Order: sequence, then C-alpha cells, then structure tokens
Amino acid sequence: MAFHGILAQLLSSIPGSIAAIFVDWEGETVALITAHDLEQDELKALSAYQVIFLTQLRNLCRDLEVGTPQRFKVDFERRKVLTCDVRDGYFLVMLADAEANEGRAWHHLERCRLDLLEEM
Repeated sequence: MAFHGILAQLLSSIPGSIAAIFVDWEGETVALITAHDLEQDELKALSAYQVIFLTQLRNLCRDLEVGTPQRFKVDFERRKVLTCDVRDGYFLVMLADAEANEGRAWHHLERCRLDLLEEM
C-alpha cells in the first residue's frame, strides 16, 4: 500500500479528521492527503512546524533527562493537531476538528504508523 493510501485509510477511520501528512526530519512532506479544500502549502507548513516543535521538545526532554516524547498535540479553538514519531526522523501529523475523538485518533494514528513502517 502506498503512503497516500495509508493516509487515506487513516482519514476515513476518524470522523472529524481533516488532513494527514507524512513528513521527514527536515519538514519536507513525503505524502499528504486531505478530504477538504485546503491549501496544500499551508498544510505542508503546518507539518513542518510540528516537526520543529517536536524536535525542540525532544531536545529539552533530553537535557532534562525525562525521556523521549513520542507524540504530542496542539489544541486550537476549532482544530487540533496530533503528531507522532514514525521512525528515524519521520513523523505523522493529523489535523482534525476540535470535536474529533482523540482516543480513537491516537489509536488509528498508531495503526497508520505501523502501516507506514511496513511500507518504508
């Protein structure tokens, strides 16, 4: 299954999901899919910043010796952004409505992460 197909399956599994982006350590988009009429450049910028945030968070956690964060979420008034580590500097970013079920989203993000690993 190609990366786009894996991301499409993720979006179809989570009501309220808006976009899924597979991104590398430099913030470059590997694959992106959205079910909405959104600017892809804006989604790419969003995912690049998520990589920056997670990288900075990891550096801080390393310095504090508290362990390595594997995922994080940013909440906005109408949206939420969930980001998780895939492997070796690759990340999965999902944009969803604020009302999307977060537990279900994290569960499906993990399944998507495993599918991406198999494809890599």
